[in-house]
Amino acid sequence: MRSLLTATVAFMAGNSLLGVVLPLRMEAADYPVALTGVIMAAYYLGLAFGGYKAKHIIMRIGHIRAFSSFAALTAATCLGHAFLFDPLTWGGLRIINGFCIAGMTTAIESWLNSRSSNETRGRVLGVYMLTFYLALALGQTMVNIAPVGDGELLMISSVLIGLSLIPVAMTRLGEPDLGKLRVLGIARLFQASKVGVVGAAVAGVLIGSFYAMGVVYARQVGLSVAQTAMFMSTVVLGGLAFQLPVGIVADRMDRRLVMAGLLIAVGASWALLSLAFARDLPLLALMVLALVFGGTMSSVYPLCVAQTFDRLDRKYYVAASGRLLMVYSIGATIGPLIASALMALFGPQSFFVFESLVACSYALFVFYGVWAAPAEPKEAREKFVPVPDISPAAVALDPRIEPEELAHDAA
Repeated sequence: MRSLLTATVAFMAGNSLLGVVLPLRMEAADYPVALTGVIMAAYYLGLAFGGYKAKHIIMRIGHIRAFSSFAALTAATCLGHAFLFDPLTWGGLRIINGFCIAGMTTAIESWLNSRSSNETRGRVLGVYMLTFYLALALGQTMVNIAPVGDGELLMISSVLIGLSLIPVAMTRLGEPDLGKLRVLGIARLFQASKVGVVGAAVAGVLIGSFYAMGVVYARQVGLSVAQTAMFMSTVVLGGLAFQLPVGIVADRMDRRLVMAGLLIAVGASWALLSLAFARDLPLLALMVLALVFGGTMSSVYPLCVAQTFDRLDRKYYVAASGRLLMVYSIGATIGPLIASALMALFGPQSFFVFESLVACSYALFVFYGVWAAPAEPKEAREKFVPVPDISPAAVALDPRIEPEELAHDAA
């Protein structure tokens, strides 16, 4: 499995670097903030479409050829940003980029599942998530290697994504089969868990808007390029650090109360961050707040999945995961559009107001749910598992899902 994890590090680091470089280049070119938001949101549109269609491409041509095609196209789009500096073209490239990343993660995650037993799937998912977060943080810090205005960083991003081809193309692992999922409509899923479905959309709005516009916000409030990279990577590492403690608490308490508490912490930490920027507090204080913000924000989506699973029959877990990811992707597409429009009209401080308002408003919705309906009995709850928010294939690694469920879902 080392070959698959090595490929994951390479293409996720390259893609993470690209996600930091592009808004910095648009800032240098004096693109309007609202236009930057539209271009960055296009990535999540491609991600949503890729989550729906990429699996069919993999089933038709196989994992190795599909991954190679997606990686080659992604590497080409990285270089395309250097030669085709046009807003409409960049938006199209971002859609392609999102689609291909969804395809690459689907291939890797389904492959890891096929090489895992029921006893090892939880451990494999843990290693994969660790690899995933560290690669994201690594890619963001690499922005300090070269000047943003030159093409070197785009070339590095392209090279990293291209290098991910090597371990996959040379692997001796057999290619797995991808099965079709049970049908589960959004209406039925919403009826089963309103908190989970709405929460997935809210998580998408929060995370999508932050990763699309966080770089722009950091630059507008006065951080240097190096400090901006440190700020973004600290948020990512916060997401990694909080998964275990949040999971322990969520398995012992009403998940809705935990989720509401996290959402309030998102709003409070973001407000404190904004105040810290305004008062020019030491960088260490900013990074501590960024760690808390990233950890609480990144824990919302896994909690939504756990909350939804608590209210469904096991046979629908795989389908529910795919639907929740679709809802998340829609939220992640809408979030940057709203956030960038507000920043264009009212300045950078409106970004923290938007993030905090979304988080705290949903916390009130969750508190109402706690008041209106009792919690699930502790013995009926599924264990909290940190799951990625890019590909529905990762649910196959989820130890809450029995192998026979996946076999039953296969066509």
